[in-house]
Amino acid sequence: MKARIFILASVFLLVFNLAIPTTVLSENGPPNKEWKGEGTKIEFPSIPVITVKDFLNGKVPEKTQTIWGTLNFPANAPDKNVPVVVVLHGGGGIHDSEERWLGIFNSMGLATFMVDSNYPRRKCKKMFRKAIPNCNDVHKGITRIVDARRALELLSKHPRIDPARIGCLGSSLGGIGCLYQSVKRFQKMWGAPGIEFAASVPMYPVCNFKYLEDDVMSDEPIRIHIGDLDQYGSSESCVKYVERLRLKGKDITATVYPGVHHTFDTKITTQKGPQTTFKQKGQFTAQCNFEENTDSSVLNEENLGEGFHQILTQVGFNEWLASAEEKKKKKLFKWSKKGNEKGFVNPTIMFDRSCITKVGTSKYDEEASKKVTKLVKEFFTNTLIK
Repeated sequence: MKARIFILASVFLLVFNLAIPTTVLSENGPPNKEWKGEGTKIEFPSIPVITVKDFLNGKVPEKTQTIWGTLNFPANAPDKNVPVVVVLHGGGGIHDSEERWLGIFNSMGLATFMVDSNYPRRKCKKMFRKAIPNCNDVHKGITRIVDARRALELLSKHPRIDPARIGCLGSSLGGIGCLYQSVKRFQKMWGAPGIEFAASVPMYPVCNFKYLEDDVMSDEPIRIHIGDLDQYGSSESCVKYVERLRLKGKDITATVYPGVHHTFDTKITTQKGPQTTFKQKGQFTAQCNFEENTDSSVLNEENLGEGFHQILTQVGFNEWLASAEEKKKKKLFKWSKKGNEKGFVNPTIMFDRSCITKVGTSKYDEEASKKVTKLVKEFFTNTLIK
């Protein structure tokens, strides 16, 4: 019986697992060693790992979390008014993909600020013991949003940086940061309202969350890049989000690369060395769609238990609940409640699991990598250099 409960609880948590969609894939989450690249390490305050529910409710933690970034200036950079790109990594930490972009930007005459979002938070698992397989399952990338805003605030005051020419590029979970930091609601709650990036490039982000007021954004142009075979993100959901934003007058586009998977811009480094393809088993929900749910008649302690974490429900959940058989509703809430009692930190509820895929593929694509490099260089040249 105990084994059965454990299996159910593990599946429960993994249903919304973003896995570890980055250059280096490790079962243990954040790396054990601090990344040390060229430049000057600068510490700044952000937030510790918090639940998605606390983030969306604007519940500021009592203690801040000190994180850091590495600021590197290109050769022969002037003493002032230097443009810079904030780089946000994915779930597995700073690796080949980020280092590649750092080199490209420095060669263009751009300074770079490589934010380390993982290593400073490496003790997260002691806080959330049921975070399987790592703390990405707790925060779903929302810490990157705050990291982006705090990095922007820091750099806007730096004596050598031009505050009007600060860009953002993030991969995977980092792409979530570069994308959703533009939402004004999040800016008001989590930092630096009134300060904007000059340009933003979310690389293969996750767009299948619909948040309240997520179509009210600041003015910086955004360019999303994603493959149509991405199983960690979803090109379809990103395109739909872009369409919603463009109706509001937002300068945003999504370039979709046919036949291309996740992490397509670089080879994937694993424990076995550089790989062009990496497949990971799990339960991936990129093709499922979720929305922020504030209906307290549905999400409450009676249904989900004391201190419940759920705040994102599968699109159509309330309508399903109104017509579903009582037996199915009780089973779903019992399952979710049991997970909360066991300490699993999962912000979502699903009623239809047919959208789940069981294999996630990361695959380098040379042609797509060349194309995205060209497009990103042109974009930052036009927005940060000219």
